[in-house]
Order: sequence, then C-alpha cells, then structure tokens
Amino acid sequence: MKHKRVERIIAVLCAVSLLLALGACSSSDDKPYASYNMDKLIKPGEYKGVEAAFETMSDETLQAYMEEVFAYYQMGPGGVKDDPSKEAVAAGDLVFFDYEGTAEGATAEDLEGMKGNIALVIGSGQFIPGFEDQLIGQPRDKEFDVNVTFPDPYQSETLAGKPAVFKCTVHQIGSEAEFSDEDVAYLTGGEITTLAAFMEVLEPEAEASLVQKNTNAAFEAAFKNAEILKIPAKEQKYWDKQLAAQAETQGMSIEEFLTAIGFEGNLEDYKKQERDETIKREMFAYAVAKKEDISVTDEEVAAWIEGYRAQGTSGTDEEIYERIGGKGALLRWLLQNKVSEFIYDNAKDAPPRPDSPDHDHSDPNHTH
Repeated sequence: MKHKRVERIIAVLCAVSLLLALGACSSSDDKPYASYNMDKLIKPGEYKGVEAAFETMSDETLQAYMEEVFAYYQMGPGGVKDDPSKEAVAAGDLVFFDYEGTAEGATAEDLEGMKGNIALVIGSGQFIPGFEDQLIGQPRDKEFDVNVTFPDPYQSETLAGKPAVFKCTVHQIGSEAEFSDEDVAYLTGGEITTLAAFMEVLEPEAEASLVQKNTNAAFEAAFKNAEILKIPAKEQKYWDKQLAAQAETQGMSIEEFLTAIGFEGNLEDYKKQERDETIKREMFAYAVAKKEDISVTDEEVAAWIEGYRAQGTSGTDEEIYERIGGKGALLRWLLQNKVSEFIYDNAKDAPPRPDSPDHDHSDPNHTH
C-alpha cells in the first residue's frame, strides 16, 4: 500500500507512535494512580531547575527527521542505492522488491493489501514471520515464491492461520538509503517533487519533534533524582495486558512482537527493562502532578479526541477509547505530557517551546 499524501504521511507517523505509547487494550481505569499513596511509592526528588543537553534546530536535525519519515514509510526504488557487488540478498540488506500474494478464502480487500512494492531491511520484522528469511539468497529480477502461514489470531479473520503464497521479484539490493527528488514525488503522489520543497514542508513537524525530544530530555534529567520505593503489582499486570493486546493486534505472539519492535531479550527481560521502567516514570509523573496540582481537564481530553478524529479516524468517544486502550490509557499519556512540559519550562537554559508565550512566531529574523 502506497501512502502518498504528505498530510497523511506526517499525521500517521505521529499517530502510530502515539498508539504504541497508549497501548492497545481496554481499561476501565479512568483515574490512574488515584488509589495510591504516592509518598509510599516514590520520593520525586528535585525536578525544578534541572540541566539537560538540549538541542537546537539545524539542517542536520531536519535531515534526520526527513530520514525518519522515509524510514517509516515504503520508499520508492530511488530510495535504495543498488550495490552491483551484491549478487543476492543477505540478512541486513536494504532491498526493493515487488510482492503479490494469494490465500484460500482471501477477500478482495485482503488481496489488495497483499500486493505492492517496498524497500525493506531484511531482518527488520516488518512482514509476517518467515517471509523475510525466504528473500535471503534471491538474485535480482527473478520471480520466486515465498510460502508463509498467517499468524492466528491475525487482524484479518479471513487470513488468520491460513497458508499463503507470495510471488516476489527483487529489483535492487543495497545497504543504505539515498533520498532524491524521485523519492519525494513517489512518497507524496507528485504533490511535492523536490527534496528542498519537502524539507520546507517538514520543518514545522521537525521543530515540534525536536521540542518533544528536548522535553523528554528534561523529564529524564528530573527522573534521575527520584527514588523508587515500590512498584505496585496492579500496574505490572496492567502493562502486561497492554503488551499482550499489542501483540494480538499485530497477529503475533508476544515473543514475535518483542522481536519485531527490536527488543533484544526474553519476556522477563522486557518486564524488568521496559515495563517496570514505564511504571517508574508514570509514578514519578503522578507524584510531581500531585505536588504541583497538575491535572488533565475534560476539555483537554475532548481536544485530543477531536484532534485524533481530524487525522481521519471516525467513531464515538467510547469507540476511540477502546481503540487506543481505554480512557485511562489516554489520561496517563496526557498527564505525563503535561508534567514533562512543566519540568521543561522550569529547566535550566531550556529553549522556549513554540507554544510558550515568549516564542515569537512572527519574527522573520528568528533562526532555529
């Protein structure tokens, strides 16, 4: 499937990251951490006036953001620098190939989603288990079959657990991406035809991304001063369910999902390194929120819902809550964002955020 409109490119890139942060399972927890005595869980330490390595906007920052957009989306053939010395696909190669699949019982919609072309790093886990391994050893411009079985469960019930055959042809084999005007035209459906114009469009989004990165840096600097006293078992169970639901949504086992998202280790490693670290940061955010009287208002929740709908998602509020993991998941995310912004605004030598009162949007001499 080719994503062509630049507005959709940027919106979906942000939305996917957000959904991963929110989780994917239903929760009736509309008042997260309200039942805890935070003083028994954490000592937040000093969180005002923290120092962090804040970054400023530059050509390099914009280039890195553009590469993130290209890396996330399916690049055109110009996105792969073909290496003539590579006679066949190997693990870790960046390849551009066509694919078209068939499966018993597949609907017309299924079949449409089972064909296309894409630039893919072999071993990245973007395709269903077993697919990428069968590209290894294949030469250019020779059609071959890839035989796989869709996971059960899978997002398409008509394909769940079904064997499938994909006709594939590798066209280019390389090890790095080079971005060109051709890539831009491909990615935007011809709306933008040069790299220079595309970078101008991306600049506001890149600046917003940098602000978020700096805000996260301030939060992490403050979090280092906290002392964790206890992690509630209830929160560990909550995040275990979130992980299981994300894996199910992708039609994978938990172990396959961990591999797909690039985690190196087993489930127990994940619980200690990722799950428990997430809970610690949530506890810190709620402890600071309590001390500074920071809360999420109904208006802020409603504004987020409307913004989510503006990205092309329909449904009632309840249906959207279900899709993103429940209202409690949204409240957790929004509150941590507000606390992060509070810490950033009170950090030492922090550049002003674009939406802060002392940021001059109209100054033609402003440099990033």
